[in-house]
Amino acid sequence: MSESAHVFAVTTQEFHDHVIEASRETPVLVDFWAEWCGPCQQLMPLLSQIVEDMDGQVKLAKVDTEAEQELAQQFGVRSLPTVMLFVDGRPVDQFQGALTEGQIREFIGHHVLSEIDKLRREAQQVRAAGATEQAMDMLRQANQQEPGNAEVLLDIADLIAEQGDLDQAWQILESLPADTAMRDDVKEFKARIGMARAAQSGPPEDELRARIESDPKDCEAREGLAAKLAIRNDIEGALEQNYQIMLRDRSYNEDAGRRGLIDLFEMLGDGHPLTRQYRRKMFGLLH
Repeated sequence: MSESAHVFAVTTQEFHDHVIEASRETPVLVDFWAEWCGPCQQLMPLLSQIVEDMDGQVKLAKVDTEAEQELAQQFGVRSLPTVMLFVDGRPVDQFQGALTEGQIREFIGHHVLSEIDKLRREAQQVRAAGATEQAMDMLRQANQQEPGNAEVLLDIADLIAEQGDLDQAWQILESLPADTAMRDDVKEFKARIGMARAAQSGPPEDELRARIESDPKDCEAREGLAAKLAIRNDIEGALEQNYQIMLRDRSYNEDAGRRGLIDLFEMLGDGHPLTRQYRRKMFGLLH
């Protein structure tokens, strides 16, 4: 394959500009090869084709190690072919030997952002700067380009929740595919949204506490209080209210106390001391 804007030979003198500095804008694969190396001759056309297919998402710089021995020594190249990936001015990964096309694409994919990922990153940056409407426009554009992208949908749900529309955020989370919905971070997010929705409705906290003081068996008041405590990050208080519901009435709202405990465990993570403490208490009631 002939040289192009994406595939080119590079010398020691050109390396700094064409690889180090260029990789700050676009990732650059560097193929260290030699004429006598059979696997190099097999790998180079495959690398070139993959890079051309990616149409500017990554570049390929070819280094003839016979002519550029100093450069090969500088980067510790001891076997051929060696392929290094430069990102932001430094080598971030490498492989040796002739890989299959699928393996090479997977290798590149770990480090090269897709157009959707670039939109997501840009949306995150403008959101952090306070331009939430601009961020939402970018995420909607990404969703139009790739409607099934779960990461985009999660970003949209998070931004919508931040703006206060918890019901719409919940609907998005409910629509996610099963494999995404089972991820720990997604379960934690969904638990937070569910509790925030519950906390938005119902009487104020003082009234709920007064109801519980008057009637400790008022599970409805305890459920509402647990949600409000969780939202203001009193997780231990929320856990205790859900435990009290489970202790007093397992039939209330389809075992709401147990479900509330599990939601809070999702928020905290398995390793948190409060998760371990209240999981033991929950199992004690179950068994």
